[in-house]
Amino acid sequence: MMSPKVQSKIIAAIVTAVASYLQAEEQACRAELSPERPGVAPGLWGSSGRAEMMQMRMLWQRRIVSR
Repeated sequence: MMSPKVQSKIIAAIVTAVASYLQAEEQACRAELSPERPGVAPGLWGSSGRAEMMQMRMLWQRRIVSR
């Protein structure tokens, strides 16, 4: 049987290894979830253009636009 001093050292080493493994996994998950570049706010002209296209499509679907 091992002495209590040796057992406590083994337990401490196991706990340290598990804690460092969990910390590495957490850092890896954070790296995956963090964006690579900062988000860019949508431009006013782009939003306006998309809204215009959606409105024109709606009019075409309702056959309001004359040919």
